[in-house]
Amino acid sequence: MADDKGLEIEEGAEEGKSGGSKMMIIIAVLLIAGGAAAFFLIGGDDGEAADSSETGAENVAEETVKEPPQYVGVPQSITSNLPGASRNRTVQIKMSFMVRGNDAVDAVKMHMPRLKNDVLMLVSQQSADELMKPDGRIALQEKALETVQATLTELVGEPTIEKVLFVSFVMQ
Repeated sequence: MADDKGLEIEEGAEEGKSGGSKMMIIIAVLLIAGGAAAFFLIGGDDGEAADSSETGAENVAEETVKEPPQYVGVPQSITSNLPGASRNRTVQIKMSFMVRGNDAVDAVKMHMPRLKNDVLMLVSQQSADELMKPDGRIALQEKALETVQATLTELVGEPTIEKVLFVSFVMQ
């Protein structure tokens, strides 16, 4: 009987070993299948990979050439009286221009009186009722950008300003 118990233990140990080796084979097959799936999904066609890597390199090159944004504040706020349906109002806008590069900063500073004049003329043509709405302020911001870009294109040959920012907008 002692021998029978010993045999049972040895047989159980052998079953554990063969079950473990089966499990290792299953894991190996799953890893290989997962690796192959990842290769086909991520790797794709070599031609496509080469094309996308070249395009990616060009995009990175364009982004690295682009200089960081700089902000040029418009000295003093722009103040204007605006007609409204129920009553006239006064608007006061403090602005900054977003540009890239020192040359752009210099051009904006040099032509600041003209830029400020053109934006003031634009603001004075607006309706108080429209500027009370967020959409009206966004539309004014876009019109101001178009105006200053047109002015700078006329004066220096390029639009230079990328964005007009309203730092403060007060209407009474």
